[in-house]
Amino acid sequence: MKHSIIWHISSGRNFPLKLWKHPKVSISIKNVNLKDFKDLQFDKNEINVIFLYVSSAEWESIKHEFTNTFYLYPFVQLTLIAPPENETLKLDYSKKQVNFEVLEGPIRENELRLIIDRGIQAEFYKQTAIEIGDSCLGNMGFFEGLFELARKESKDSHNTVTAFESLLEYQQKVRFFQDELGQAMEKVTDLKNQEMIQLHERIKVSDQLERLRQEELKIALETKAATEKALQYSRIEEINMDKIIKAQQKIFKLTDKEIRDLYYENIALKKQLGIKVDEDD
Repeated sequence: MKHSIIWHISSGRNFPLKLWKHPKVSISIKNVNLKDFKDLQFDKNEINVIFLYVSSAEWESIKHEFTNTFYLYPFVQLTLIAPPENETLKLDYSKKQVNFEVLEGPIRENELRLIIDRGIQAEFYKQTAIEIGDSCLGNMGFFEGLFELARKESKDSHNTVTAFESLLEYQQKVRFFQDELGQAMEKVTDLKNQEMIQLHERIKVSDQLERLRQEELKIALETKAATEKALQYSRIEEINMDKIIKAQQKIFKLTDKEIRDLYYENIALKKQLGIKVDEDD
């Protein structure tokens, strides 16, 4: 089984994904301190993926040295550069190549796993095809030697010549297969690049939709809060108006009682003074 290593380079951050099982490749993670990335050693027989997890400030301080170190590096099949927060990292496009990918933050686990998984799978099929081609080329050398030996020993033997001509025809077919294999690998690489571009576009659209949803939710919450405040203010006004009406009613009741008391007090005083009082007053 092939083996793939994800080199997680950061200043002490946790890798954002949990390890998963691949049907054809065993995957492991190695954590590397940011200051030690120049000292990494890679095995050419393994599928090496670099995941650089840095803030925008960290990236600005190392990007020239990092890209110069891993630009066209032969044993690293995929290099992902991502920020831990909602930041944007910029890559020098003069150094940009197929295996350098800059992701937008914050990281979405499903998209990150999909990018890494497809990168590993594409490299697995590429290496497998190369091994098959190398095996065919090795067999061609064997058949060439065998044919030359037979030609020297049996120049006049028609059957031997015919048999080894068949071997030569097989050799030509193998070479043709090798050419076809090379063209197929170029197509696989092109498809991989197109798929990566489409995946990044889908992620960007998803991020934009998420931002629009968050903005819509924010507006809805603000509208709800404003409505609640308006209702609360209306309720306070209603309570205050009720208090004013009750106070006015108390004042009216009190004034009416005072007028009556004064009226009866006036009648009593007139009677004491012997003044004739009209009871209808």
